[in-house]
Amino acid sequence: MQEVSAARPIAKYRPPATGFKWAGPRLEQALNRATIRSPILRRILSILFLPLVWRLGMRINYSTDDFFVEVPPSRINRNAYGTIGGAALLANLELAAGSYLFMRTDGGHRIVCRNATYRFMLPSTNGLRLEVDPLDADLEEAIQSGRPFNANLKVNVYARGDAWGQRGRRIGRGELRFHLWPVMKDA
Repeated sequence: MQEVSAARPIAKYRPPATGFKWAGPRLEQALNRATIRSPILRRILSILFLPLVWRLGMRINYSTDDFFVEVPPSRINRNAYGTIGGAALLANLELAAGSYLFMRTDGGHRIVCRNATYRFMLPSTNGLRLEVDPLDADLEEAIQSGRPFNANLKVNVYARGDAWGQRGRRIGRGELRFHLWPVMKDA
């Protein structure tokens, strides 16, 4: 613990300059929205900003009715036993749930994962299909409020089916907690 002497007063907190407007937040929101709508731009920006998504070959179905993420079987996901490793599962959970929130907020919020838990039920030698559902009933109200908030999500993990969009048996379940805050208040 840091000790503060009485001889030297603690400096008053000075927030960063608020009147200065630059293209950063506006550009960030424009890129976020374009990424959700364009698969080609999503691939290009994932190489730059999220190389793990690009390396894993994640395919994200950005649909509000049927949101899911598929991860094909790859060497980067496997452990010594030939199954998908625990750390790779947690990384996939976080990326899938973060993508879901990214879609729901239309790129207008910054997102940080605070807590991730996963319950193993079965091993998976095939790829993964991750389906994300919110645990909070008031998620849409919190997004529209324009204030920082926490969101709790449930991710059901299934073995990947034989074709794109099909799911196999359930192999686990994860719960994640995210903190979100708006990119800019007047947007």
